[in-house]
Amino acid sequence: MTVYILRKMLSHLAVLIFVNTVYISLRRIGKPSSHVDYDIKLVKQQMQDVLISATAIGLSFGALAFLLVLMIQWNQNVLVVIAAFFISVGMARQIVAAALDAVTTNMSTFLSSWVSTLHLLAKDRQTSEWRLIEDRVEWMFLGEKLEYDLPDELHAVKPNSPQVYKYLNERKWELEYQHDITSEDHSFLAFAQHALKQMRDIMKVYDQLTEVQERTEAVNNVILIAIGTLIWLIS
Repeated sequence: MTVYILRKMLSHLAVLIFVNTVYISLRRIGKPSSHVDYDIKLVKQQMQDVLISATAIGLSFGALAFLLVLMIQWNQNVLVVIAAFFISVGMARQIVAAALDAVTTNMSTFLSSWVSTLHLLAKDRQTSEWRLIEDRVEWMFLGEKLEYDLPDELHAVKPNSPQVYKYLNERKWELEYQHDITSEDHSFLAFAQHALKQMRDIMKVYDQLTEVQERTEAVNNVILIAIGTLIWLIS
């Protein structure tokens, strides 16, 4: 668990809460407006650190909410305390999912940007190696539901344009690529093959975090909050 992850998750939660307050659609917060808005530090975090951080935030908020009600209502209305328990558990699970969203949205944007870049590189190339890369890239788009999101620097440029390998040399560190990238086809191919391997590793973590996030924000949370609300109304 790192302080950086906790800080970013809490910042993300604060934005979500503010958005709810002013009645703006949450979908605009879930996905950064530009491909360059991903935080590479969050993308590269270990899954265990992300899960521990999100769980710590969710449990802290849930426990604090329950303890506040417990201290105030224990001697006055036990049913309210019981209701607070159910509501706090449901809220804690929702907060865990929202905290994970801070990481998964960055990972999704990172993957969309780089997969789109690889698609540009493979475009109009006829060798079997490039056809294989194009097939894998298209599978990533379909299988992971990624968006086609080319960097602004690569819009309306041809695959062999100097602007392409300039951009790749500037950003290759994100995929831990050590070699210089030139305009030669074999140089592009070597980078693309390396990039695919790196993105597959990141995609595995992304898939696992997304699965946890979906389970955590499932309908069970609504049921818990509904039960708590019903008990509170009865009291």
